[in-house]
Amino acid sequence: MQNTLSRRRLLGLGAAVGGAAVLAGTPSGAWAATRPKDAAWPTRIELPAGFHPGGVATDGRSPYAYYGSLFGGDVYRVDLATGRGKYISPDLGEGNAAAGIRLDCRGRLFVSGAYSGQMRVLDVSTGRTLATYRMPLPGATIADVALTTGAAWFTDAFHPVLYKLPLGPAGELPAADQVVTVPLSGDWVQGGEGEVTTLGVSPTPDGRGLILAHVLDGGGLMRVAPDTGVARRIPLGGASIPSANGIRLDGTRLYVAQSDGIGVLQLNREGTRGALLTRVTDPDFDWPSAVAVRGDRLYVSNFGPLTPTSTTPYHSTAVPLVRRSTTTHS
Repeated sequence: MQNTLSRRRLLGLGAAVGGAAVLAGTPSGAWAATRPKDAAWPTRIELPAGFHPGGVATDGRSPYAYYGSLFGGDVYRVDLATGRGKYISPDLGEGNAAAGIRLDCRGRLFVSGAYSGQMRVLDVSTGRTLATYRMPLPGATIADVALTTGAAWFTDAFHPVLYKLPLGPAGELPAADQVVTVPLSGDWVQGGEGEVTTLGVSPTPDGRGLILAHVLDGGGLMRVAPDTGVARRIPLGGASIPSANGIRLDGTRLYVAQSDGIGVLQLNREGTRGALLTRVTDPDFDWPSAVAVRGDRLYVSNFGPLTPTSTTPYHSTAVPLVRRSTTTHS
């Protein structure tokens, strides 16, 4: 039970963030996703019983999605054309997790290890672990990861820092002593001890900054300068983002996983301003924890019930991307 509750806290859900799990502000309507009737690929993907999914990553060059488990850190690959899948990385045992995951152009998965304090890099072809990095901060909880040119960036749910894995000119992974801890400053406000403060991370549309989901004070977004760690709150036209978890950028559109839907925001290129467009809902959602984009679809990882067991069923939901700038009411 203790590990289950720590996972719930990590995801910034329930009491850790409080409040209604909707995008607050205008517009007030939500867009109920309408799936193409002739779509051949499944829109519901069954995951293994007891898997307890955290992050999800997709590959635009292949029909695969990769799901990370909060129970043991194993990774499950799904063929999106058929819905069938298989494990590519084994369960690492109690205390391990695969929360946020990202796939690079070299076929490597960067995995945030949550409460294990680890960051891992896997070969998606073989599932082999290429490198493991353990953060020295007491209680380091690695929540999510984003990839930029020359680096992988990891958030810590309970510390005001970013962890940078600098990559070589050909993508070479760093040695353990080359990992950089970047303190957050500027507009950054850190919660009290044991209080989730940040989870999801994404590059800005122009690739020059980072966007962090800041879950305090009703929820919002921060733009961070990677070289200094200075954070500035992103104005959202009066909107807030309660229970923001995984975030994913598609062009200048940002998708935000929340407990009962997906918030959709429009950003400028620099990531210094944003506006709420809509909130995607679907009857198949079961507490979305992360999102990934492939083609015209958004793949949603569903966190599921509060007290999972080894037989709890889990699934992922596919909905169309929001391609318009206006909203309709469900």
